[in-house]
Amino acid sequence: MSLLAFRGQTLQRHVEEMLSAWEKVRGKYLPSIIRAMRAYGIELSLEDADRLMRSLIILHDSGKGAKLYQDYLEGRTTLAGFRHELVSAYYAMKILAEIFDERTAFAGSLAVMLHHEPILMGQVANVERDSLSAEVVLDKLRNFDGTVPELKGFLKEMFERHVGVRVEVPKATADDVVRTVVELSVMARHLPETGKLRLIVGTLLIPLVLCDYKGAEKRVGDTPKFAEVLKAEWVGVV
Repeated sequence: MSLLAFRGQTLQRHVEEMLSAWEKVRGKYLPSIIRAMRAYGIELSLEDADRLMRSLIILHDSGKGAKLYQDYLEGRTTLAGFRHELVSAYYAMKILAEIFDERTAFAGSLAVMLHHEPILMGQVANVERDSLSAEVVLDKLRNFDGTVPELKGFLKEMFERHVGVRVEVPKATADDVVRTVVELSVMARHLPETGKLRLIVGTLLIPLVLCDYKGAEKRVGDTPKFAEVLKAEWVGVV
């Protein structure tokens, strides 16, 4: 079984297309990422900032490895409100913590959690809103029933090949995912540094969503959200 990102595009192909796009724009975004992380009290070298973005690209759609989501892409069921990016945020929090410090893992996992929000339209404020409430998280994960076996090997291979590290991939039980994502949502909305956190998340989200747009150009189906805005951003960068 090949893990799918979309109907007609495997997750591996999608991630590799995104990494290729990142190579073309990294020179513009890395300095901004380093400055934003410094404002949050985190010093990253160019190499570390690059490794962080590569990690986010690999992790951002890991939640599509959910059994429910793969069944949906194969036409066997409906999503019924399930949001794959919440499961992706769980993997991001756990795996980023193996590579970076806890604060970097936290900021990165929030960027993954919000990568389908309309951030290029000025909505990074969702970090503080009810769209991240514990009740919403519980509702969006109510049908989550685990991930397919292929996801573990995919993540291990991608990290070793593209980040140069070996990672331990956690088992995503429903209880662990819900607990971790609820904790993330509560911390994001109630920490005293929420203003700085919005800056960090926005800085990480812009290149992540831009590369996601480029990585999905060959997908089958609807055009990605805000495609015209992202197209203009891409032209402006490249």
